[in-house]
Amino acid sequence: MIFQWLVFLGTAFVAILASILMVTRKNPIHSALLLILTFLCTAIFFFLLQNPFIAVIQVLVYAGAIMMLIVFVIMLLELEEELHSPL
Repeated sequence: MIFQWLVFLGTAFVAILASILMVTRKNPIHSALLLILTFLCTAIFFFLLQNPFIAVIQVLVYAGAIMMLIVFVIMLLELEEELHSPL
């Protein structure tokens, strides 16, 4: 019971930290990678709730397919000029 509580608290801390960092990053690739980390933390929450099937679906659908689509679109946009321009 104590182990599950510690895993929950650690995962919650990582999820909150990754979410805050995701919103504050200027580089969209870094934001997308932090969103993947947030999705993986959500899958761990589902696993802690005794629902491993939904956890696997979370990883496959969201962290796998949807995030690869988002990263692919970001790479096709070629945002290099906008990232290096002064504010």
